[in-house]
Amino acid sequence: MSMMDTIESIPIQLNKILKNKNLVDQNTQDYLKAFPDIKGIVFIASGTSYNAAFTTKKFAEDFINIPVELIYPNIFVNYLNKSLLNKETLYVFISQGGKTKLVYEALEIVKSKGFPNISITESLDSPIAKSADLALEMGSENEAYMFRTLGYSATCATLYWLFTSLSKLYCGLSESEEQALIEDYSKMVDNLPKIKNDTLDWYKKNKFTLMQKSKFLFSGTNDLWPVAQEADIKFMEMLPALTNSFELEELIHGPQNAFDSTTGYFILSRKGEDSEKAQKISAFINTEITKCFMVGEETTLDTDLPIVSPSKYFSSLEYITVFQVLSYQLSTDKGRDLSKGVYPQVVNYIEKSL
Repeated sequence: MSMMDTIESIPIQLNKILKNKNLVDQNTQDYLKAFPDIKGIVFIASGTSYNAAFTTKKFAEDFINIPVELIYPNIFVNYLNKSLLNKETLYVFISQGGKTKLVYEALEIVKSKGFPNISITESLDSPIAKSADLALEMGSENEAYMFRTLGYSATCATLYWLFTSLSKLYCGLSESEEQALIEDYSKMVDNLPKIKNDTLDWYKKNKFTLMQKSKFLFSGTNDLWPVAQEADIKFMEMLPALTNSFELEELIHGPQNAFDSTTGYFILSRKGEDSEKAQKISAFINTEITKCFMVGEETTLDTDLPIVSPSKYFSSLEYITVFQVLSYQLSTDKGRDLSKGVYPQVVNYIEKSL
């Protein structure tokens, strides 16, 4: 199974997650009936899992009307003031493999205090899933590659439906509102193959320019910022290349001093979400530095990659498809063997898993 096979399986898996949402509803609502006063959500996750949680943060805050916070496991275990933990916060622990050592330790801290906790893992047989009060499957079904491509999309989807369950429980989300979300989600899933094919066509036209770049920068705002962060990780791990990502406004608050022609620039943009600013930054880079690629709505140049999204709430999963495809194509054309890490011997120095 190639990485492209994995990418092409994402719509299938997202549909499976939708079909299983009633189980998520039942399990979540049964568990949280004992916690009627949830006033916040805290995610403990790292890497792609962190990015997935961050991507869905605004959706959660809009539909549940409570603040959402994200904390890296090492910060949570070793540096967080534990007196700040409380029973009115729902703690969600994400680890695709279900064996991340520090995520497990963080979960044990919350459990020891009797506070509400949910895990999201690939397998319910993993240590983290077995330890959590409520364990949910993320729907990635034993992803073949270590780079968590399917895992990102599946985690986002699982979280969207988890938040829908919470909205029904705490905010009275109606059946008609839920049905509208289901229809909107289905539009996104149905559009993913087109996004993949459009990206492949675009890549053929721009391959030479991309292959000349030794570094890459990604930028977006709103929920496209964490999508940019996930694109950043994928390029870094898979090409591999030195990468970074910035919130759109922050891109021109210092980082521009390091811009040069050896860097590839991607700006993710939606209509009405600082899109005029995104166009101006793109024009600056194109005119003064080197080629800048706009990805999204209201693109202006032939070298930009337009995205037409039919989804109001879930288009972040359409945008990330672009970078899932590009990271695969670029790494393959650079001769990268994606079946192994560049430095597998790192485990001889530090062990990240149980």
